[in-house]
Amino acid sequence: MYRLFKYGFVIMVFIWFGVASATPVNALIDKEFSLSIGQSARIDSEKLIIKFKAVLEDSRCPINALCAWAGNGKVEFEVLDIDGENKTIVLNTEDEPRLAPLKRHKLKLVSLNPPRIDGVSISLGDYLVTLSVERSSSE
Repeated sequence: MYRLFKYGFVIMVFIWFGVASATPVNALIDKEFSLSIGQSARIDSEKLIIKFKAVLEDSRCPINALCAWAGNGKVEFEVLDIDGENKTIVLNTEDEPRLAPLKRHKLKLVSLNPPRIDGVSISLGDYLVTLSVERSSSE
């Protein structure tokens, strides 16, 4: 039964991410990892896959400017869990939510890079998020 479940999970992963997707980053629970847009991370021990889908907003204060407000970066992720549930999550750098509860975990946005520079546009391919996944304290 376990073998059937394991192979079913692997097949769902290939369908979800597509055969042409880049190889996922191998990440560890409670350790920070980074993803570029379109890239995914796999945490085998927790049967989680996280994909960085998009930057929805980037109003962060440029590093070469003085701002009354820090601004916000809003990013979108897709998460596939052990039960095969696919969930879209939006996290922020300054606004809430900065972390999202999953079934047995919390997904936290640590940072969005590169920093903005006044007068310089950031190409979507240049964005990099740093994340961490922690076990929920209710376990």
